[in-house]
Amino acid sequence: MHAAAKASATASGASGTLTRELSIGGVITVPAFLVGSAFAATFASGFVTSIAMYPVDVLRAVTMAQAGTNANLVSSIVCFYKAHGLGGFIKQGAAQEVMRSTLMQSLKFFLFPVFHEAIFDIDERHGTAAQRATAGATCAIVEGVVIGPLEVAKVGLQLDPVNRFKNSGVAVVRMCVRDRGPFGAYTGYLGVQWRQSSWTGAFFGSLRFFEGKVDDSFALLGLGRKKNGTTPPVHKVLSGFSAGAFASLFNCPADVVRTNVQKEAIAAAVCAATAGTARRAPLSFNEFCTSEVEAHWRIGRRIFAAKGLSGLYVGYFMKAGHLGGCGALMALLVPRFKTALGCD
Repeated sequence: MHAAAKASATASGASGTLTRELSIGGVITVPAFLVGSAFAATFASGFVTSIAMYPVDVLRAVTMAQAGTNANLVSSIVCFYKAHGLGGFIKQGAAQEVMRSTLMQSLKFFLFPVFHEAIFDIDERHGTAAQRATAGATCAIVEGVVIGPLEVAKVGLQLDPVNRFKNSGVAVVRMCVRDRGPFGAYTGYLGVQWRQSSWTGAFFGSLRFFEGKVDDSFALLGLGRKKNGTTPPVHKVLSGFSAGAFASLFNCPADVVRTNVQKEAIAAAVCAATAGTARRAPLSFNEFCTSEVEAHWRIGRRIFAAKGLSGLYVGYFMKAGHLGGCGALMALLVPRFKTALGCD
């Protein structure tokens, strides 16, 4: 799916498909209902990205869950390996993470230009860094609401030390709902939203800056975009990775705190179920909001007291590698899928 792809002039009415000829050779067949669909392009890009980056996400979650404790990365990985085996690094919570990440990435890249134009009445390509950051942070609200329960399921499985949930995300969410009521499915939402909005805003707000820096670096090497056909993909990867890693500076504390809030709530729900404690009354909306603020503030202070500011950045390099990789792949794949589906 190269940017230079072009559509053939015919579509098959009988099969409901459209054939697209690639200038680099070969032909792909696209279902007619997907032709021109920007969301389909971002969804396909997000799906590929989520699968490619999953093992890194497991290491990120395991590392961040140890903030405020004396455990180190090696011991945490050994513990995870003993509980789930080598296959756990590619399958434990994989279904939930692939679903979560695919929805997250596809919504992010699909809604960003929509929100930008709705808020500022100009195309995102002509927006300032501040406008792009604002549109990114705002559109991420939709992501947070959509992926909230999947975040709970994923963390519960990735941090399951005895494989209690048998790799079932539904079992994790059901346990939290039993303990806290319907809002239990959104345990840690405050941190999730903080993470989503801060990263998305910083990513889109800085992407043009990093694209310019990569251009300048290529120019010094005599590798201008028009001189070397291999430069554009490399340019997308490097600028996307840089923007993604940079944006991680803003959302890493949120992810550390959020991970530990969910870890604590899931552990409490398991203890209550094991002890046979009677179900308590479901949390009201106000009680849920109050508990979210209290839990994030309490756990954030505890981590800071134990390890200082560095405690809030535990696992940063894992996270920067994960989100930098996501940014790189999405920056590379979205334009190509859009071209293949005739969106441009």
